[in-house]
Amino acid sequence: MQYDDNDLDSLCLVAWKEARGDGQDAMRAVMHVIVNRVKAVGFPKNLHAVIYQKNAFSSMTVPSDREFHLQPAAGDEQYAYCKTVAPDVLDGLDYDLTCGAVYYSNEATETSGWYKRVIIDSGQHPVTAVIGKQTFRS
Repeated sequence: MQYDDNDLDSLCLVAWKEARGDGQDAMRAVMHVIVNRVKAVGFPKNLHAVIYQKNAFSSMTVPSDREFHLQPAAGDEQYAYCKTVAPDVLDGLDYDLTCGAVYYSNEATETSGWYKRVIIDSGQHPVTAVIGKQTFRS
């Protein structure tokens, strides 16, 4: 997969924002979801477009999201981990622990009616993994 330093930084930031509370496997899993979306039908075909797609990762696109303005502190270990593992995820050298997922959510706290109706209740997107509090779906 082709990517540049900006793609790498954005991938690390979104993984850190979205999953740092669930640990390293969860951050890796978010990265894999993004890469899986680039490869999947119906999603944009590059990292930047997937990460900044409307209604996709609100921590990156919605100023009212509580994570939007967050930046990792110097020396943040979780962010440093993301920087270490991201190239392997992007280069296909890291095992996809989501088993091909293109969606994820903390389904115990999910508030999106669209997500519940289209992703959870439709039966078209089976669970592929549960990592931390996040449920991953194909």
